[in-house]
Amino acid sequence: MATKTSGGNAAFHNFHNDYAHIADPNERRRLALAEIDKAPFGWYHIRAIVVAGIGFFTDAYDIFAVGLVTTMLGVVYWHDATKNPGTIPSTSDTAIKVATSGGTVIGQVGFGALADIVGRKRMYGLELILIIFTTLAQSLSSASPSMNIVGLIIFWRVLMGIGIGGDYPLSSIITSE
Repeated sequence: MATKTSGGNAAFHNFHNDYAHIADPNERRRLALAEIDKAPFGWYHIRAIVVAGIGFFTDAYDIFAVGLVTTMLGVVYWHDATKNPGTIPSTSDTAIKVATSGGTVIGQVGFGALADIVGRKRMYGLELILIIFTTLAQSLSSASPSMNIVGLIIFWRVLMGIGIGGDYPLSSIITSE
């Protein structure tokens, strides 16, 4: 006989417990999923969809707003350059734009694995905090005698990319559940 599992609350009923007496795990899973499919549409579903939708929107904004950022960096930091004044060098421009994509790959793999181990909701909160913190850190960054602005922006964009990479699998899974 299968044992009852812990879990369930006012927002989520643990349907697995309702069928703990069924020995066949595939039949138990099928019956539990059938109960979930019969659940009425409510505010819990709307909240999950809105939160995940906002996550995807901010991800896209963070990734694609970099074109404006590199243009402004060129005007502010390379206004007195001898070659192409007011324009960021192409190597720096490319490095800043590619940094988020590199972090995204790392974040998808890392947060996907951690979500399976630790839990999706806990990791979703962590990656949202990471995205918010790194976005603010980028906006408050400036050059100093000891720090190059390009290196600083690349550092924060890689970390932000890791958070965005975690958002891709976690948002879609949480919404589909």
